[in-house]
Amino acid sequence: MLQNCIINSKWLKEFSIYPLNYNTKELENYIKYSEVVWLLPILGNAFYEELLYQVKNNTLTEENSTALVEAIYPYLGFAIAYEALPMTWASVTEVGIVKGHSDSSESLTMKDLTLVQQHIRTQLEARKEYLIKWLDEHQDSFPLYHSKSCGIGCCNSKGLAAPNPNWSIFTTPRKCTNLR
Repeated sequence: MLQNCIINSKWLKEFSIYPLNYNTKELENYIKYSEVVWLLPILGNAFYEELLYQVKNNTLTEENSTALVEAIYPYLGFAIAYEALPMTWASVTEVGIVKGHSDSSESLTMKDLTLVQQHIRTQLEARKEYLIKWLDEHQDSFPLYHSKSCGIGCCNSKGLAAPNPNWSIFTTPRKCTNLR
């Protein structure tokens, strides 16, 4: 791998859409990016750094190992698949960007690719909800994890990445509603 990551090729194949015989070399650029964009905001800096250190040194605690296999890797596997999908569908060659073809199969159409991407995004969001719920339920086992349900202001002082101040430019305002 190019950088220090909490997931390796073996676990990526185990917990993503990629088959066990897939060459994950072309996914390496998306692994760290997916961890930073999709996982870091949930775990917070302190818990993420602890996992990185323990994975790198092969000193995982039983609790952290369980968290990785039970909730983090399934979520991260789909995040990587989601980010890498356009470039696993197409290839960059000396003549430009081309659809990936083999002798016995036809590439997806753009409509097919959109359907697959939407399905992966749906799975990703469901796994994100599960990860947050699982971590919240087992919060006592992870002192460096701080639940996001405590409110907007309280978590930022405990290692959570600061929210993007420009985010409101790209989203419409939402009203808080309780549908219970």
